[in-house]
Amino acid sequence: MLFNSLEFGTFLPLVFLLYWFVVNKNLKAQNVLLLLASYFFYGWWDWRFLLLLILISILNYFWGIMIDKNEIIRKRKTWFITGVIINIGILGVFKYYNFFIDSFIDLVSLIGYNLPKSTMKIILPLGISFYTFLSLSYIIDIYRKSLSANRNIIEVLLTLSFFPIILAGPIQRPSSLLTQIGEKRIFNYDQAVDGLRQILWGLFMKIALADNLAPYTDEFFPHFSDYSGSTLLLGAIFYAVQIYTDFSGYSNIAIGTAKLFGFKLMHNFNYPYFSKNIAEFWKKWHISLTTWFRDYLFLPISFAISWKIKKERVIFIKTDFFIYIMASILTWSLIGLWHGANYTFIIWGMIHGLFLIIYQWQSKPRKRLLKNLGIKNTHSLVVIIDTIVTLIIVLTAWIFFKADNVSHALNYLSAIFSRSIFAIPVFSRRSHAMLILFFVILFFIIEWTGREKEYVLTDLELKWSKPLRWMFYFVIILGIYFLGNFNETIEFIYFKF
Repeated sequence: MLFNSLEFGTFLPLVFLLYWFVVNKNLKAQNVLLLLASYFFYGWWDWRFLLLLILISILNYFWGIMIDKNEIIRKRKTWFITGVIINIGILGVFKYYNFFIDSFIDLVSLIGYNLPKSTMKIILPLGISFYTFLSLSYIIDIYRKSLSANRNIIEVLLTLSFFPIILAGPIQRPSSLLTQIGEKRIFNYDQAVDGLRQILWGLFMKIALADNLAPYTDEFFPHFSDYSGSTLLLGAIFYAVQIYTDFSGYSNIAIGTAKLFGFKLMHNFNYPYFSKNIAEFWKKWHISLTTWFRDYLFLPISFAISWKIKKERVIFIKTDFFIYIMASILTWSLIGLWHGANYTFIIWGMIHGLFLIIYQWQSKPRKRLLKNLGIKNTHSLVVIIDTIVTLIIVLTAWIFFKADNVSHALNYLSAIFSRSIFAIPVFSRRSHAMLILFFVILFFIIEWTGREKEYVLTDLELKWSKPLRWMFYFVIILGIYFLGNFNETIEFIYFKF
């Protein structure tokens, strides 16, 4: 079931009414209702894969108990490793089977062996990357003893399948969600209104902006040879805006929906395109994923390497920086691979990893240089240049993210930097494109003015009068209505991952 579908528009109010007006006095009944609603929400897409979700959740429930109750280190570690291998194994089969088989066939062909291409095509279950990471968080935290195994199976199953986050996050830590699930929830009018407002803003981002940019990016990228460099550059910018408004829109709807039921989810986007460097960008983009990889992969790898290196320098590189390089290369390769079974995603991850390494390497010399020049890091010109450079890096990486293959991405980039980059952009439905471009510019102006808030409409009732507030809501609703394509419900981009 999609957040931007009429089915969800019926589903959400019904569950909300049952939750607060029928079972509101019984916490267990509320949790059972949310669990059943979550399974119905997920199963609406394909009931067969609902069984996979339930199976994985039950297995992790029992693994958590077995890890928690075993004080013998060997047995504890055995249960933990078994859980990790099976979770990653299931994800690997569904998401990466075709990729690794095809890569192996291509590899052996280089030495003269021609193996038949695999004809087995496996359907990727929606949200499997997200609920696998939820499950891994649960058993890892129990193994680390930062979380105790919960014996209440309903609470654990709900934690691993809560419908606002099950398809595309945020990747809420089970430790945080379990605490909220186990506590009595009382209806809070202000929180519910804030949730509805955040849902409205998320729907505007998705329906009015992302869905209207999609036809242009879907046209420019496959047929890049038909367009000028300036048009392709605009196409890359359109895609950067599209994926942001699509995914951040989803996160806003998810967080807002959770607020309706008394839950607080972690912030997932914090105005990333206003970042002054690539490190800041990744503190603001898909926060739940980057913090997950930081806590469960980057830091453990860094500590593991540091224990084995006793020298001050490795290959003329300071040990601390060498550890950072090694951990970054592995982490960002896996972040790229997590997004999809394609070399383009790995290169996308490595581009960000490489520039993060460069950023770390040049940060101290840069500070000394600016100090010697008498220029503050917060100087307007410095901030503008830094922001533009960061956007160029991000835009370049997005081209690989969107492209079908590496050759496609390189050719697209080459076509941008041709003589035609100075030509006037030409594309179909010019008046419509100009209208969408106007709304995109207006959107970022609004985002800039609200960049200190959780989302741009936060606390609107404290600053605007009621008539002005409702007029603004009405304008947003009109934008959704007139710009939306209600003949076709377009999936969110991150459902593919």
